[in-house]
Amino acid sequence: MVIKLILGSENPLIVDIKDETPMLVILRDLFYSGDWRNMKKDFEEHKELYEDINKLEQLEERIAALNEIVYEPIVWSEVVEFLDRYGITPEKIMHGTADGLYELAIEYADKNQTEVAKDILKFAMKLDKNYAPAYEFYGSLLLEENDVEGAIKYLNRSIELDPWLVQSYSMIGEAYYNIGDYEKAIEYWEKEIKLSPTNTFTYFMLADAYSKMGKIDKAIEVLERFRETSENSIIALYELAELYKRIGNEEKAREYESLIMEIDPRSDPNGIEIWAKVHLKKGNYEKVIQMIENVVKSSPEARHLNLVLAVAYAKTNQYEKARKIIEDLKEDDFWYLYGKREFFDELLTQPEKELCGIK
Repeated sequence: MVIKLILGSENPLIVDIKDETPMLVILRDLFYSGDWRNMKKDFEEHKELYEDINKLEQLEERIAALNEIVYEPIVWSEVVEFLDRYGITPEKIMHGTADGLYELAIEYADKNQTEVAKDILKFAMKLDKNYAPAYEFYGSLLLEENDVEGAIKYLNRSIELDPWLVQSYSMIGEAYYNIGDYEKAIEYWEKEIKLSPTNTFTYFMLADAYSKMGKIDKAIEVLERFRETSENSIIALYELAELYKRIGNEEKAREYESLIMEIDPRSDPNGIEIWAKVHLKKGNYEKVIQMIENVVKSSPEARHLNLVLAVAYAKTNQYEKARKIIEDLKEDDFWYLYGKREFFDELLTQPEKELCGIK
């Protein structure tokens, strides 16, 4: 289909709108950040396309901006087909950037179209061999597919190009951790923390890796370092208490458990369950009930804490309330309940579990 636009009576602009015309706007946005001038530099040898680009540029100047409204969504297979038809390879796109491709790859990955996302990233890496984010993203996709060797290769390349890509260090550490190479995982996570000291989760993974190597003192050192900036982290205090127990320092372990009990858990929402667990072990059942009931009432998204309530209710002989919580979870979230069996085994006796309806 061809639509002919004739604009103006003096020196009229005649524009043929063809089926593939929107593709030129796509390419402008995808490779050239909306810049017609840079696009024209790469299309000079394609006379017909070059003339169409000129006319589209003039159309935009006279009428209105051409944007994603005229082409959404971008279908990558159609882009590839168009480029192949005109013999346009990534290497021939001399004045373009990979930014648009990176964003498109994210869109496809978000829709679980991983293979398409990877194809887009491969194109991006050919277009700009030094575009570090593409290597990082490609490596992360390989890591999700458990291709550890491939993931490490691409992620390492990303930090060779850009040593400040903190997420790459994190993912390489994860890759090595998953194959049991804790020493290499530690190497990369230490680099990550050096670049970004506020990455909380990495401190705990680092401590865990040291712990798995039997280097408990190093694990303690990492979490003590973390506490310098997060003094009231309930999770850190709990992990430290457990680690001190492992090296026989019961006094230090009790000190940190006491600190946990003094903290208002609402200041550290991620640690409320641990706070409650420590109090339950100490027999402070009413305190746990009062706190958790208030938290659940004010924060519906915290309903998982009802499990803590079930234990506290059982410990105070309120078995009907405990059974109601367990029954609700069986209906709504059985697998979460199943995953908490160890929690119940640690805090409840067998008769108490049976009275709560836990088998």
